Amino acid sequence: MNRTKHLQRPILCVALIIGFIPLLGAEHIFEDASKSLDLSLGGGQVSWGDFNNDGWEDLHDGGLWVNERGKKFSRFNGQGPSGHGIWGDYNNDGWLDFYSWASGKLYRNENGKEFADVTPKALNERPMKVSRGAAWVDMDNDGYLDLYVAGYEVWQKAVYPDALYRNMGGKDFVPHTLPKVRNMSARGVSAADFDADGDVDVYVSNYRLFPNRLWRNDGEGKFIEIATPSSTAGNGGLGAWGHTIGSAWGDLDNDGYLDLFVGNFSHPPAYQDRPKFLRNRGPDGKFAFEDKSSGAGLHWQESYASPALADYDNDGHLDLFFTTVYAGNTSVLYRNNGNWKFTNTTAPSGIRTAQTYQSAWCDFDKDGDLDLASGGKLWRNRGNSNKWLAVQLEGTGKVNRAAIGTTVRLKVGDQILTRHVNSSTGEGNQNSLTLHFGLGPNPPKELEATVLWPGNIQKKQLVEAGKFNRIKKQ
Repeated sequence: MNRTKHLQRPILCVALIIGFIPLLGAEHIFEDASKSLDLSLGGGQVSWGDFNNDGWEDLHDGGLWVNERGKKFSRFNGQGPSGHGIWGDYNNDGWLDFYSWASGKLYRNENGKEFADVTPKALNERPMKVSRGAAWVDMDNDGYLDLYVAGYEVWQKAVYPDALYRNMGGKDFVPHTLPKVRNMSARGVSAADFDADGDVDVYVSNYRLFPNRLWRNDGEGKFIEIATPSSTAGNGGLGAWGHTIGSAWGDLDNDGYLDLFVGNFSHPPAYQDRPKFLRNRGPDGKFAFEDKSSGAGLHWQESYASPALADYDNDGHLDLFFTTVYAGNTSVLYRNNGNWKFTNTTAPSGIRTAQTYQSAWCDFDKDGDLDLASGGKLWRNRGNSNKWLAVQLEGTGKVNRAAIGTTVRLKVGDQILTRHVNSSTGEGNQNSLTLHFGLGPNPPKELEATVLWPGNIQKKQLVEAGKFNRIKKQ
């Protein structure tokens, strides 16, 4: 395979802070590998997860596809989980389980051979009858993943509440009371430790011109809604906000703190929020957010939907893939140039998707660059000469086995590359649980990783470039 990446641009070389893009050419960055992989994806949301522990990440698109060592995919021949959803090891037995937000069902993984429907009473009796997303989050740092489920709507009939369920030692789930708030047609849910205090917070993307919600966690399962004071609710012009479908957490400026991309669908009236790049101001700014959208260079389309962040060119900067859902519009790929400037690389990338909510990244073939499932296709990344490393985490004790909620930071030059293990992105999709770091052209062979485990447990460990590094909490 040709590992040289080429871009169809009039500029021969674009200097980046810690990396570069090689010279131009006609070859696309991505290729549709679906046919060669025997993969026939549906068009709905997708989730990456290694359910059979063979070291190769599998793909769920409403049904389960088994990754055959990066060479092809085959349909799971056992009783698999049905309905779109997200992976997480709720009972810490070392096998990824599955919650379907589409059906409300919880499936326990039986040693990678089959899945049992173990939906607890609380989930069967959930107050929201329609949902478009959920997130695994250990709200109280007891080592067991709890579940935040978004409540959506039946148009012009009902708007359902969000709900949070506490995991009782991997044996049951019970309702956990959230502060009483108005029901707001939630779409995406994405959880992250945005204030770096060792517990995971929750951002909810609300539709129908409602404000979005940011729930700050006190580490013991008590949540306070801070979207307005943190400047993450939206603008609220003329009493309206945005039609947010999905949002994504990621450190977009390499300062060590997780920023937020808010994926607003919006109609032409200017009072409706456009998509937003929100910079986390860190401890000096009391972890409030600054809107960096106006100079970012993102072209507006009416029907933007589900975003997913990834460093597709391994230059050390998180890039943006953003789907659309109206006929005539095109999903887009934007390269992060640093300093909150983004360039549309959709055409030279070769990715051609129109209307879709499907968007999730994973290095499915373990060749060191991130591939994309979107628009019913698997887009294989041809790669370039930039270096990379990956980190696979395993929790023990008071940290959930899948390490969801863990943050890893690498210092490369004057940049702090930050990645976070998150169970959901955009509207109901899930990126790989393996953390991927692009390192640019000439990184050291070894780097020091700072791992912030849930519970505010911080450890340092050496990691190696060009390798999948495994870190187990001790």
